[in-house]
Amino acid sequence: MLTAVLSACGGGGKANEEGQTGDSSSNKPVDITVLVGKEEIAKPFEEMVREYNELQDQAKVTIIPLAGANGYERMSTLYASNNAPTVISIGQELPLMQDKLLDLSDQEWVQHASAGTLDYATFDDKVLGMPMAVEAFGFIYNKAVLDEVSGGSFDPDSVRTVDDLKALFEKIEASGMAPITVSPLDWSLGAHFANIMFTNQSADRDERHQFLEEIKNGAVDLENNAVFNGWMDTFDLMKAYNSAKNAPLAAQYDEAPLYLADGQAAMWFMGNWAYPQIKEADPDGDYGFLPVPISNNPDDYGNSQISASVSLYWAIDKEQSTPEQQAAAKDFLNWMIGSEKGQDYYVNQFSAIPAFTNFQIQPEDSLSQSVLYYMDNERTLEWMNLYFPPDGFPTMGASLQKYLTDNLDRAGVAKEFEDYWKTKE
Repeated sequence: MLTAVLSACGGGGKANEEGQTGDSSSNKPVDITVLVGKEEIAKPFEEMVREYNELQDQAKVTIIPLAGANGYERMSTLYASNNAPTVISIGQELPLMQDKLLDLSDQEWVQHASAGTLDYATFDDKVLGMPMAVEAFGFIYNKAVLDEVSGGSFDPDSVRTVDDLKALFEKIEASGMAPITVSPLDWSLGAHFANIMFTNQSADRDERHQFLEEIKNGAVDLENNAVFNGWMDTFDLMKAYNSAKNAPLAAQYDEAPLYLADGQAAMWFMGNWAYPQIKEADPDGDYGFLPVPISNNPDDYGNSQISASVSLYWAIDKEQSTPEQQAAAKDFLNWMIGSEKGQDYYVNQFSAIPAFTNFQIQPEDSLSQSVLYYMDNERTLEWMNLYFPPDGFPTMGASLQKYLTDNLDRAGVAKEFEDYWKTKE
């Protein structure tokens, strides 16, 4: 995922729309930087900050692209050069960076965070991150396409097994459309698709985290693991019915929303963060999530759930930033989630599902409504990829890319996964 650095400077004590003010005791500009790890919201985020700049005189924002690095590499480089971001969009790197992050426990939003969303960001009773949003992934489907194929209103609960999924793919293909488009990005395959293999190991949180420890200790035989094999069975279907199966690594992320919108592909394995691109291609379309089944027992854990969680947090640097910068950073974060304009951008422009109970603006688009349906019915899976090391998704993603191109077989995927995790004891 592309990361951008937003450099902000300004000063003065002019109040913004929410009555917040800057440091009125000094006219010196307060320089802050914000590291944002989501390419999908880059444009609306830039627009939001531009509007924030107009509402107060503390910030002037410029976007500096990541230029090919991943988030952790960029953070490390910035810290090493004594240019640490003031505000950081951070996910799986948070435990590694905890000593560099400011305690945010005294912030009012902590009391309004949705249940469980602060667990990952809390260390020694200190809240080090503000939840960005609830995100979900699975098979995004174009309802109009599946309604046509089904000869009626498509019911996502009709697909609860691998055989159900295969039958649906066959029906879609028979109608002349590609059943699915698979984006071969390492983060999509190695973080999101791989998450399903780990979290579906058990409905019990302790047991699936024990599995993670056991694979690190070399005590897991993936070739004989039922969940791994079922998961690979599903990946085989995705591979066989992929719109780009003849050149799977040539598939472009930006093309997938267009394929989905115009019916070139009925489904896309992706997350709700892609909705802005889908909406741009099909403003009036109706979309939903289908879980990723990995067995032929409809009651097996994971076959009727989608992965939904907070994957990213906003954190503030305490190591290289000044108290004035930290205060400005807190103001900016509070404005983003506390002001009407900030909430409007979050929900209606970022297509984000709020991770707070007191949001006045709620998402109304069909894909968000689908996520809320699974959340309301307690049919969600943990994002265990938050516990992957920073090189986890690139490594596992590379293995799955090789599998897509027939340069690795199932046993090879199992071996490469095991070999990787053994180095993480």
